[in-house]
Amino acid sequence: MGKMKSPIRENTNNFKCLPHLRKLIPAGSVVNSFLFYDGSLEINLADQRRFVIGHTTQYVIYEFWDCALANPQRIASIAKELNNLRDPSIFYMLQENWPKYKDPYVRSALFFILNRCSDTGDISAGKFNAQTYNPIALSHLNKFKLPTLHVQLDQTENFIEGIKNVKDTDYLLLPVGKFSYNFFEHGKNRGFEMTTVDHKKLSEALREITDKWVTVYKNHHELYKLYKDYNVTMLNKHGKITTDKNACEEVVIANF
Repeated sequence: MGKMKSPIRENTNNFKCLPHLRKLIPAGSVVNSFLFYDGSLEINLADQRRFVIGHTTQYVIYEFWDCALANPQRIASIAKELNNLRDPSIFYMLQENWPKYKDPYVRSALFFILNRCSDTGDISAGKFNAQTYNPIALSHLNKFKLPTLHVQLDQTENFIEGIKNVKDTDYLLLPVGKFSYNFFEHGKNRGFEMTTVDHKKLSEALREITDKWVTVYKNHHELYKLYKDYNVTMLNKHGKITTDKNACEEVVIANF
């Protein structure tokens, strides 16, 4: 049987750290993962004998995955019917309006199509590019079935509160991605599915947490200061361990 693939595409981080995460997080573990979006890391871990709970504070992300875990074929068949949405003018209009549709499965089909036709993989942002919306993408959605993956909506304004509220977990996973200093976050337009990360506050919150945690970032020099007390592993563009900061693409930080 082939590996389970995420029907949702992410084109910003394209994490390569999965083999390293599999070494850190043994099979049979319960993993609570935060900032859940495309689920590529989480789906792979869940597909390989870990029980994963993906947390999001964004209802639209929760709803898509809730529908995809319950009835992915229904989303795929609606997406097929909405084939004419691969028109740039309709695409840009829908980026602003898609959550207004009443039926959760129609919204989920729009989530899927907009994700697949956006060059960034965002739903409410990105330039039109229909090349990644193809029969293979629909077939990943149609076949999606993963009893070891659950999705949870954390009803807190800040996802960091959700981390503090987790009970009975073996590992916390935070695939954060790009680091930024958050200087210009205030007043920035955010898509319906986007979550802002205050990286300094996150590192401070993780200091207080006694559960085992792993966070994944794209390489940035500030991380080595913020997380100097923890196990920092540098990975190159192939996901292999490196000691060369210039060759480093991803940084995996763990408190164990």
